[in-house]
Amino acid sequence: MSEEYENEVEEMGEELSAEELFEQHRLEIEERFEEKGFFRRLIDMFAGLSKPRSSREYKIATVELQRLSAPLLAILLPTLGVIVLIVITAVSSQSKEVIQIEVARAQDEQEELTEETEPEPEEIDMTQDIDVTVDVQVDVPNVQTEITSQSDSPGGEPDTVMAAPSPVTMANIKGSTKLRGLGDGDGGGFGVQVKGKAQDLDGALLGAIIDMKTAHDPENPAGKDIGYTGWKEFIPRLRTCLQGNFSDEACKGVRKLPKRVAMNTLFIKAQPAKNGPLAFGLTEKEMKPSGWLVYYVGDLIPTEKARYRFWGYFDDYMLIRINGKVVWEYSWPCQSEKNAGACTGWKPDAETISLISKVQYRSPQAGAKLMPSDWWEARPGQKIRLEVAISEVPGGACGGLLCVEKEGETYEMYKGQPVFPIFSTRKLSLKDIEKFEKYFKENPNFKIGTEKVPLFNSRKSGKSSSTKKKKANKKQVDVEVDI
Repeated sequence: MSEEYENEVEEMGEELSAEELFEQHRLEIEERFEEKGFFRRLIDMFAGLSKPRSSREYKIATVELQRLSAPLLAILLPTLGVIVLIVITAVSSQSKEVIQIEVARAQDEQEELTEETEPEPEEIDMTQDIDVTVDVQVDVPNVQTEITSQSDSPGGEPDTVMAAPSPVTMANIKGSTKLRGLGDGDGGGFGVQVKGKAQDLDGALLGAIIDMKTAHDPENPAGKDIGYTGWKEFIPRLRTCLQGNFSDEACKGVRKLPKRVAMNTLFIKAQPAKNGPLAFGLTEKEMKPSGWLVYYVGDLIPTEKARYRFWGYFDDYMLIRINGKVVWEYSWPCQSEKNAGACTGWKPDAETISLISKVQYRSPQAGAKLMPSDWWEARPGQKIRLEVAISEVPGGACGGLLCVEKEGETYEMYKGQPVFPIFSTRKLSLKDIEKFEKYFKENPNFKIGTEKVPLFNSRKSGKSSSTKKKKANKKQVDVEVDI
């Protein structure tokens, strides 16, 4: 026993037993082990926080503060997060633009398509078959082009296109080997076959319909299925045909339909792609409404020296060549140079790219812009070989337009952009002009120019004018066109 403890015991007088010692310090022990209530702990905490930082009371108070704040933060922080998300969602929803889309009904289209009827000319009976021989002699060199990288979906998907709730004018892009429904410049309607009409091929580009989904099958007029999912198969098959100038040999892997088509102007209102085969007098059994391509070719003879530039778009694909040189190639959505050259690798020249970055001219179809071609030059009397290919690739929707700009010409401005004239291979008739004006009066967001249309006298060979005959007995007309 230490001396200090002995002294303490001596001061106490005598040594205490354990029970007496416990009883003496009972209050102190109970105080230390007493379970304090919430408010008592809160009071002690604030009291401790007021003590010096180095004191025991302050350190105990800080620990107590952490214990008391933990449950509160576990509730408060998630609540604040939810409030912030609600505020952000409310603000973003107010800034969204609401677009109302009206989808055309097939029944309404058919009703409007059949409203206009045409009287039959008396001078030629076209109720009988007309044999047509189209001799296409292409003397331009083959285009050998390689694309180092090609997306499976060049130009994007067409599911953003709005279908026009009205009959569709597809001017002069319909017909057959009987030349029924080819049209006479009046834009008689998408899918309307006007029988018994004498056809005027003066100035028209002639061409063929190619089904990229099928190959020829002698036992099946609809062709043999060769597998088709969209752009993945379309591009390489198109490239093969294009490199061979769309000759029968080059396109033997796909199916060329026997019907022939003619075109003077190109304007197709936005509509369901299912109408595509109807435009050429085909049923869906003969050609499904996707993966088709129409190729036009002909010689133009300009009347003056000038430089021109095309402006247009097409859903899904369009290619234009002048004397074998690509001047315009865009795929959907036609909005920038990124949509150029899906098949040939063509890219706009520096001047055109600069123009695209500065101007964004709207088109009649939602989701597309009018895209410019490179400049090309025409000289009076000098033949120009013009090739135009248009296509619907995955299906969904279809539409297109081709205008032309003459360098140095001043055009009317409409809603902030020039009114470029429609490209035409011949002079527009009064009926052409009336139809364009009527349509854009009813659809005022866009306007096509019918004035200052450059005159391109499409060349028709002397053979053509001398071999057109009428056989009274058989009521048959033979037409031979050499382009």
